[in-house]
Amino acid sequence: MSLIPAEVIDRVRTSVNILDVVGQSVQMHKSGKNWFGLCPFHPEKTPSFSVNEEKQIFTCFSCHRGGNVFKFLMELNGVTFPEAVKQVAQIAGIEIATDVGQTAAEKNSPRQKLYQLYNRAADLYHHVLINTKLGQEAFSYLQDRGLSLELIKEFRIGFAPEQPLLEELFKKEEASDYQLVRKSGLFLEWQDGSLHERFVDRIMFPINNQAGQVVAFSGRLLHANPQAPKYLNSPETAIFNKSKVLFNFDKAKGEIRLKQRVILFEGFMDVLAAYRSGVKNGVASMGTSLTDEQVYQLKRLTNQVCICYDGDDPGQLATKRALELFESQGSFNLSVINLPENLDPDEYVKKYGEEKFAQAVAANQVGALDFYLQYFERGKNLATETDQLLYLRQVLEVLAPLKDKIQQDLYLNRLSKRFKLEKLNLEAQLRDLQTKLKVQTKPLTDLKTSAVVPPAEKQAKVSQVITAQRLLLYRLLHEQGVFLRLMADAQFHFFTEIYQRGYLVAQAYFAQHEDYNSAEFLDFIKEEPIRQLVVSLEMTEFPPQAQPEEIDDCIIIITKLAPLLAKLDQNDQEFERAMSLGNTEEAQRLLVEKIKLKQQIAQVKQALH
Repeated sequence: MSLIPAEVIDRVRTSVNILDVVGQSVQMHKSGKNWFGLCPFHPEKTPSFSVNEEKQIFTCFSCHRGGNVFKFLMELNGVTFPEAVKQVAQIAGIEIATDVGQTAAEKNSPRQKLYQLYNRAADLYHHVLINTKLGQEAFSYLQDRGLSLELIKEFRIGFAPEQPLLEELFKKEEASDYQLVRKSGLFLEWQDGSLHERFVDRIMFPINNQAGQVVAFSGRLLHANPQAPKYLNSPETAIFNKSKVLFNFDKAKGEIRLKQRVILFEGFMDVLAAYRSGVKNGVASMGTSLTDEQVYQLKRLTNQVCICYDGDDPGQLATKRALELFESQGSFNLSVINLPENLDPDEYVKKYGEEKFAQAVAANQVGALDFYLQYFERGKNLATETDQLLYLRQVLEVLAPLKDKIQQDLYLNRLSKRFKLEKLNLEAQLRDLQTKLKVQTKPLTDLKTSAVVPPAEKQAKVSQVITAQRLLLYRLLHEQGVFLRLMADAQFHFFTEIYQRGYLVAQAYFAQHEDYNSAEFLDFIKEEPIRQLVVSLEMTEFPPQAQPEEIDDCIIIITKLAPLLAKLDQNDQEFERAMSLGNTEEAQRLLVEKIKLKQQIAQVKQALH
């Protein structure tokens, strides 16, 4: 392995703005000096993910992940450090050889080998479709559906013929790692243990993760077969979880960020029809119902969501369920596109053309509430009192959770006028529903925390020592004078191990670097706990410049006060043990010792400024 040179890593890191890289996956808003957004690493409703653009670092105050731009991509895409460097280099337009930076272990890890298998399979399927006689019929079918060669190439669409295709390609892998091939999802295992290709006579749509790596396939039957499903998806593997993947998200996220809106389609062909019509901010779920994970993935980029599902009954039911899921996940601005004649996007483009589709998308949007008003009418005879009552109840149940009172009032006026009802009666019914809703969602009583929260006195002891260590470690990193002062004292060491380890890493760093750079230092650190500690320090707003007495106090607290406080804690524990055993003589001795310790602590505190 040839390592990526340090100067190349530095050039790559400094050639991009971490905010631009993060912004491709997270919608960020400025608050004070920092930028905030929803954390991409765990679900949340209130933003706790922060980027410091000046220092080029990020942190999440909830899950405590943090680091520089490389660490962000490592966490987001599940890649190694060299791979993250290469991804940033690609963004910056800096060339790095593909084999540079990877150890043999990294190259041969199960995940990496799976990525390689799927990439090779995608290339082979694609080659068969556009370059061989085996793929001619499938290629003609796609062209008849309106897909150009350019679009087929852009999405790497391929074809899996009836005869074996992958077996020869993967024989080498099978010989060296049979279990990897067996679990890849590309093959079916028969009772005799033999492997046979999963995808046969199917047009192959590669499914990419956020980083654009192929992690799965969805295959559409070319020839009708009542014994086989029309669409067949890859099973879940070490690199593919269907509940977390959206088709075209890797290509659409830039457009979503630019337009601050996403359009959710029902199928792959709908996404492709929209894409070739110039509507490139569309995604689709993996042939299954929308999931919480997919909703959260979109929420990180935008709160403007437009649903464009089929106009038939199943499509409209799916639209309703999708709206309900988005509403349960927080504040979204939701709308629905109902194309004329109940056509799906693919059918509409085929019938009326790409330009008309783009116009129809803009002209046929309705708000979520208007969709509900239309949807609840389906299958009802509103001339009858029974269906009227059912309809009104369904609409009021949608209005009840709304916080926007003006919006509620507008729709109550519409219902009152349409059904010739007193608005006061509708308001009373709405209040009843809201009361029931509050009872159902009443929060549980807070759990007692006395068992896990230390007493106030103990918290004060901990916080004083920890605060001093945090401040001193921050100062020695940022101010050379503080670092040199500590280095001149061979006896100095931090009281808590992790701070001492951070100090030792700083010594090693400054032996190689004249100046401190936080993003560069994070690359230098090898231990994740120390990296998290430094990120936490960098995201804390300390006073701009240290005063001499501030450093004096920190050193006194760390070297003199902290050991005394630790002894006092130990004394308390031993005293409780002695009392529980009825050892009054030992308890008396410990009380005398405690008095002396408190006197010593008081003397040390008097020396503080």
